Amino acid sequence: MFFTMSCPHCDKSLKVRDELVGSSARCPHCRGSITVKRPEVAAGSSSSGQSSSGANTKQSAESIERARVLSVTANTNVNVGLYILFGLATTVVFYLLLLPFAGPKDDRSYLGRLFMGGEGATFATGLWVPYTEVFLFCWAASMLVAKFFKIRRQQRAMLFDVLPSDIGEKITSRNLDKFLEYISELPKAAVGSFLVTRCVRGLEHFRVRKSAADTATMLSSQSDLDASSVDSSYTMFHVFIWAIPILGFLGTVIGVSSAVGGFTDTLSSSSDMESLKVGLKSITGGLGTSFDTTLVALAMAMILTFPVSALQKLEGDVIGEVDEYTNEYLLRRLEDGRNTEEHRIPSASRNDMQDVVQAALKVHRAELEGWIGQLKTLGKGVAADLFDSWKKIDDKQTERISQTEQSLTSFVGKLDGMGEKLAAKVEEGWSNAHDRLYEKNAGQVEQLGKMVESTRDEIAAMASTAQDAKGQSTDLMSQAASSVQEYTQSLQKSLTELAETMERLNGQTITVEMKQRGWFGFGGGKKKKPEENSKIKYRT
Repeated sequence: MFFTMSCPHCDKSLKVRDELVGSSARCPHCRGSITVKRPEVAAGSSSSGQSSSGANTKQSAESIERARVLSVTANTNVNVGLYILFGLATTVVFYLLLLPFAGPKDDRSYLGRLFMGGEGATFATGLWVPYTEVFLFCWAASMLVAKFFKIRRQQRAMLFDVLPSDIGEKITSRNLDKFLEYISELPKAAVGSFLVTRCVRGLEHFRVRKSAADTATMLSSQSDLDASSVDSSYTMFHVFIWAIPILGFLGTVIGVSSAVGGFTDTLSSSSDMESLKVGLKSITGGLGTSFDTTLVALAMAMILTFPVSALQKLEGDVIGEVDEYTNEYLLRRLEDGRNTEEHRIPSASRNDMQDVVQAALKVHRAELEGWIGQLKTLGKGVAADLFDSWKKIDDKQTERISQTEQSLTSFVGKLDGMGEKLAAKVEEGWSNAHDRLYEKNAGQVEQLGKMVESTRDEIAAMASTAQDAKGQSTDLMSQAASSVQEYTQSLQKSLTELAETMERLNGQTITVEMKQRGWFGFGGGKKKKPEENSKIKYRT
């Protein structure tokens, strides 16, 4: 968080972060040295009279123009082309300082071999690589120094109290020009800072839109733009960190290639051992130079990586402080008048809201009632049709049951008559046979008589069996009649419940799925035709 303090030299209001309490700094207005202390009283009380005396002055055209100048795009970019000259000058100075330590060409020191090549090294064998590496490193280092001073300038700009509370606790359209006039009187060091640019653009946007919400959206977008600008400003440094090692590897490849070619020439042209040793000495010197270029390149890239990362983090912290300042001292103080009593929409009473809703739904309600009536009529018609269908089905089932009862009765009657006729014919036949046999063989009469008595007993047993069959048929008919009666009652109850259900459904669609039932409520097989049911086959 920030707090406000006054400079003891120029009495200007400064905005300072809490973590800076106790540290030394320079006032951005008068450049005087100050020690950051938390004031016991509110800062700016001594200058409140001066602010109130000039509160009613009209903003001049020069002040407005000055505020527009302050709203230029803030960035910490470094002119790459300009710092080529600084990099070249730094490279020359570096080699001038290195000459006393490098030694002569035929007897280089270790530093000399690293940055100026060893004995027998030429530009064709990669001697230009260490010079190029030093130039790129000095170029990047000079840009880093310039970048550091720009970031320090942004940090010093954070000390400005851009939106002092002396002008007003709230920022409205009436005192907006006073804030811009105050910003226009800030020192030139404030021009191009992230803080001043963000505040000026927010105030100008609030002047045009008259909306705190729109201003908050614009400031959020501006924060993203500033963060993107900070990230893009480090693109060239990442190129340097990538290019220097690649250049070192290129020098190694050139040196190794040249050494291998020289070794081949030495082997083909040497006639004695001494000349071979001289050739091998130059070859190994070239190999040493090629590997030294990679060593220097990797060391330079590693040295550049640390300050680049540190500066990027430092600049990201500055953007975060600007976001915190604008949220705390700009957005929270914007007053667009939309929360005041005169701008609030009077709330309607509950009864008025109900009347409006009822009037809007009146037409739709009439339409819904018409549909409901039609559905009720349709439901009644469907219920009546279902009742008639079930009645017809019940009549047909009753008719079929009656036909079945008649068929069974006829079958039992036929069985009774057939048994009596069969007994009479058997008795008559046996009587005739008895008479004829008695006439032919008197001795066998008695035996035949016994056979007749036995046959008569069997006929009586058959008659008894027929009588039992008749009784079973009667019981079966009684059970069938009882089942039909229960089925009729269940059907009547189902129809009654169906009618009640249709009344409750109030016209909703239902689907009736009928399952075919067999005789007497058992089975579900294929229905036989009445003609087939009435057919009865007898076995004689």
